[in-house]
Amino acid sequence: MTTSPTTNPVMDDWHRFTSLDRLDNHWDRPGWTPGRRSYHWMLTFENATELHTLADRCQQRLRLPVLDPVPPDGLHLTLRRLAFTDQIGRADVDRAVEQTCVRLAGVEPFSLAVGPLAGSSGAVRFSVLPWAPVVAVRDGLIEAITAVLGPAAVVVKPNGFRPHVGIAYCNSRTDAHPIISAVRELRELPPVRVTVGAVALVELRREERAYRWDTSARVRLVSAC
Repeated sequence: MTTSPTTNPVMDDWHRFTSLDRLDNHWDRPGWTPGRRSYHWMLTFENATELHTLADRCQQRLRLPVLDPVPPDGLHLTLRRLAFTDQIGRADVDRAVEQTCVRLAGVEPFSLAVGPLAGSSGAVRFSVLPWAPVVAVRDGLIEAITAVLGPAAVVVKPNGFRPHVGIAYCNSRTDAHPIISAVRELRELPPVRVTVGAVALVELRREERAYRWDTSARVRLVSAC
């Protein structure tokens, strides 16, 4: 099983963020060598106009050299990596999609409230509620990956998954306090709602300090696969 929500995830997100003294370089992450790509399961928000507008409004107020804004077509909620593309063959990717269809067959489309703004050690991001349907989808993904690649491929860190939507990534180690202060002024903006009707498997890459992807498969919730 994956992370269960705390009593108040929104306030917990904020308290975790405000306890930081420094932010780290988000792009300095293990495994991401130049040109490498990764298969990731995500929720994507290409048509979520209200979310795009809210993200842009926040980004306009967070124009700092240490923050790389996420473009509108790059907004996403990461669920789980399947594997780096050089670690898995096409047949296993197809099997993973098939197993995901089976595991998510009973999951219905759901709505999420995105916001208010908070952050982490390497990003500025929106909190997301409720957690339960997101965790249910992720649990199904973990079961599917385990069925195809085995338990060693799905090591789950305790309390490591906190649903969120990032709007800016920190590109160098820096003092957290000015960014926390800037984010605090934006927390009164009301959340927006998005509807989740599918889960996307994307081939993720990095381009000029931004995530870009090609969609490899899309599993629709409560639909025949």
